[in-house]
Amino acid sequence: MSEDLNVLSDDELLRRVHAREGDALMALYRRYRLRVFALVVRILQDRPTSEEVLQDLFQKLWDHPEKFDSSKGELLSWLLTVARNISLDHKRKESRRASFYVYPDVETQVELASLTEHRLDAETIHSVRQVLETLPEEQKRVLELSYFEGLTHPELAETLGESLGTVKTRIRLGMQKLKNAMSLGLLQSK
Repeated sequence: MSEDLNVLSDDELLRRVHAREGDALMALYRRYRLRVFALVVRILQDRPTSEEVLQDLFQKLWDHPEKFDSSKGELLSWLLTVARNISLDHKRKESRRASFYVYPDVETQVELASLTEHRLDAETIHSVRQVLETLPEEQKRVLELSYFEGLTHPELAETLGESLGTVKTRIRLGMQKLKNAMSLGLLQSK
C-alpha cells in the first residue's frame, strides 16, 4: 500500500524534496499548480508560455529547495512571489524592453508582500478580487499595473499620464483599503 503524500504538510514534503524524493515534489505541484498558474496566466496572457513558467518554477524548487525559508512565510506565498518574478522577467525579455530589470519601488514591494504573507485559499483569493472591484478605478488600475505588469512608480506615472505624487497616493490609498479589509476579517487567511 502506497503512502498518501497529499496529507503531509508542506514542511514534510519539502524535507522529502531535499532528500530528492520526486513524489514529494509532485505532491506539492498538484497542491499548488492551479493557484500559481492562475497568477502566471494573468501576468503573461499566454497559456503555453505560462505552462513553461510553471514548470520552470517547480524545477527551481527541485534544484534548490533550500531557497525556501519557512520562517519567513508560507510556501504558497514564496511560490507566488517566485512565479511572479519569473513571469515578469519573461515578459520583459519578450517585449525587448530595457536590457536591465527594474524592480518595483521598495515601498510597493513591501506593501504587496505583506498581503501575500498569508496562505491564500480560494475563498481568500475571491475576497481579494471582491475588494479590488470595490476600489475606485484609478486605485485598482495602479495596483494591477504595479503587481501584474511590474511597473515602477515612475513608469506608472508615465503610462497613466499622472504625476508621481498622484500615483503614489493612489497606491497608498488602495493598499490601505486592502489592508483594512484584511483587518476587518473580510479577507481571512488560514
